[in-house]
Order: sequence, then structure tokens, then C-alpha cells
Amino acid sequence: MIHHKKILLSLFFLLSFSLLGLGQFCADFHKAGDCRKDLIPNFRYYNQSRSDLIKVGFTVKYDVVFYGEQEYMVSFCTMKNFYPVHFKLIDGMTEEVFYDNKEDDYLESIGFAVEKTRRILVEIEILAHQASDKEIEEYYPCIGMFIQFREYQE
Repeated sequence: MIHHKKILLSLFFLLSFSLLGLGQFCADFHKAGDCRKDLIPNFRYYNQSRSDLIKVGFTVKYDVVFYGEQEYMVSFCTMKNFYPVHFKLIDGMTEEVFYDNKEDDYLESIGFAVEKTRRILVEIEILAHQASDKEIEEYYPCIGMFIQFREYQE
């Protein structure tokens, strides 16, 4: 009986560390994935850029502070067969959706200027229109949000 508990406990720890390792795989996905194709000269990397492991059909939501008098370029990427990426920008105070890329045929990046500092909730999901049923069932693809900024240019 004690031997079975040790085996179960060992399997639990092994599985836990394996899942943590999968999360680590995606930790810097936004720095290496397709997100990097939108690099813009004179823009700098914003440290609120993020990556995550996500299941198709689920949503991840990031709470991001965008500082005033800045221009931003936000790009979204995922793994090869899991495009398009669906994202919404939501006002952090009113929770009103002010941009949905579905209306722009799932555009993968958006540029905008912020006059005054504001919180924006970024809601992201992977639609995986080109993935097979098997891929959707078996894989948790990475999702990346790559943010660049520069001082506002009038």
C-alpha cells in the first residue's frame, strides 16, 4: 500500500514538472515566432509582450497598461497550422470592446497611438482553421503577443 502511494506521488510530481516544462517552451514564443516579422525600425520592445500555451477554443486575457504619448504596434502569432488568431481590445475601465480583428478578416497586427495612459484588456483565442481534428485534440499551441512602442510622432 505504501509502495503504491510512493508510485502515485512520483507520477504526480513527474506529470507536474512535465506540464511546467511545456509552459516554458512557450515562454519566449513572441520573441521568436511569426510575431517578429512585424519589427519596425525606431520602435522598441515593450516588456508587457507575452506568450502562453493555449488550447484551441479557449481564451486567454491579458491586462496591459499602455502609456500615454506613445505609439504601439501589437502583433499576434501562433504555430503554423493554428492560424488565424482572433483578438479583441477591450477598455479596461468600461469593459467595452473597441476593436475586434474579426471585422478585419483576422488581421494579425494593429498599430495605434495612446494620448493618455490606459488599461487595455487583450482577449485572444486561436481558431485553427487549417489544423486537423487530431492536431486540435492533441496539441496545445503557443500564442504570442509582441508589443513595440515609440514616443508619439505627430
